[in-house]
Amino acid sequence: MRGLHWFRNDLRLEDNRALADLFRVVDEWCGLFVLEPRLVDIPSVSLKRLSFLFECLDDLSNNLDQVGNRLVVVDGPAETQIPQLMHKLSISVLSFNEGTTPFAKSRDQSVIASVEKAGHRVLKRRDHVIFSAADIRSSKGSAYSVYTPYRNAWWKKYSLSDHSDTTPSKRPGPITSLGPVDTPKILIHLKNNLERPAFKGGHQAAQDRLNQFLNKPVSLYHQNRDRPDLDGTSRLSMHLRFGTISIRECFKQAMEAAHTDPCYKSGVQQWLDELIWREFYNAILEENPRVLQGNYRQEYNYLNWQNNPDHFSAWCEGRTGFPIVDAGIRQLLSTGWMHNRIRMIVASFLTKDLLTDWKLGERFFFEHLVDGDPASNNGGWQWAASTGTDAQPYFRIFNPWKQSERWDPKGDYIRRWVAELRDAPVSHLHSPTSAAQLASDYPTPIVDHANRRTAALMEYRRAREQNSEAQQGV
Repeated sequence: MRGLHWFRNDLRLEDNRALADLFRVVDEWCGLFVLEPRLVDIPSVSLKRLSFLFECLDDLSNNLDQVGNRLVVVDGPAETQIPQLMHKLSISVLSFNEGTTPFAKSRDQSVIASVEKAGHRVLKRRDHVIFSAADIRSSKGSAYSVYTPYRNAWWKKYSLSDHSDTTPSKRPGPITSLGPVDTPKILIHLKNNLERPAFKGGHQAAQDRLNQFLNKPVSLYHQNRDRPDLDGTSRLSMHLRFGTISIRECFKQAMEAAHTDPCYKSGVQQWLDELIWREFYNAILEENPRVLQGNYRQEYNYLNWQNNPDHFSAWCEGRTGFPIVDAGIRQLLSTGWMHNRIRMIVASFLTKDLLTDWKLGERFFFEHLVDGDPASNNGGWQWAASTGTDAQPYFRIFNPWKQSERWDPKGDYIRRWVAELRDAPVSHLHSPTSAAQLASDYPTPIVDHANRRTAALMEYRRAREQNSEAQQGV
């Protein structure tokens, strides 16, 4: 019996749930990746993310070559390409790891229907997260909308679950009659025109980064995770996005590190809690797909965003005159990645200081982030805008000057990314009264934070009052 594994956000051979299921029922198999139109829809897709993806695919292809197998890459809609390939190669079983976005679910149902109509079998599993939305429920059977009780329920479920590696000890052989397969022209074109990614892709790169992080930085993670001037985070987000390492492996190795050295316990616990945020946001999206289109908390549908185009352009270009904000945007534009604390600062600045719709910022991030993940990106932006589940209360507004002083005290992060400020005194980097003196070629602040904070508070209160009146039928 022949099988086909459709690789998506699981670009690895190790600890891959659906692939393991396939290995148990087939004698021959090959791997497939589908370059769907949505995936290469430039410019709405990050070129840096594509570049990283292609490096991950090259690594996966090499790993398959080493075990005598092949990765087939085709372009076009999955619901037409997969049944055609299965018919051509006399394949009777398809396996894949399911997605949680509305698009992925709709597309997967179309693929399943086409494959089963042809009389073939489909194996699908959950792999991108440890638990789905249906796995973590309250005592009333409902989904959680607040992180802390979700985390507590998550850990309880985890403690009662089996976490053994799913990789079978024996792999089936390759499909011997698989002849030459042409590389899609669009893949060749894109590879020839993309820059080399700032982060190395592939399973070994992910494992190396995890080992490096668990070797020492994790011991101070609870202290350093908010410091963008330090290399204190795992930087595994893009690897988890594409599944070059499994989330289960991250938990397993981190917990082993904490058990081996108790000094690591606090840092490991904090890091794992951050990974559970990722699970939480995936569960929110799975349970409430509407969040991709609008506010989770619908009382904020009454917000009147100003959406000043000049302000938004300055924000997108890293020219706001707020050094910590501009440093974050320029890091993103240069590398395709931004430190998480800085993501919160720049998102708060856009939504609260500039009163710009969070959906514009969410889209901008997704167009540039290597680790752009719909669930985490949406969850983070709605948290900052106070419109989401478990959101930051609307009256808590980040002061970019104080955030800068606290988390980049020496200005090393700012100076690294804002070239105009490399000679500016530290005291000037964190002070609005000195902002005009920073550098002749650096812009003055486009808004006054204190005034904009007052305006934001008034607008959020007004929206809440209008919603309350509407609910009461006034």
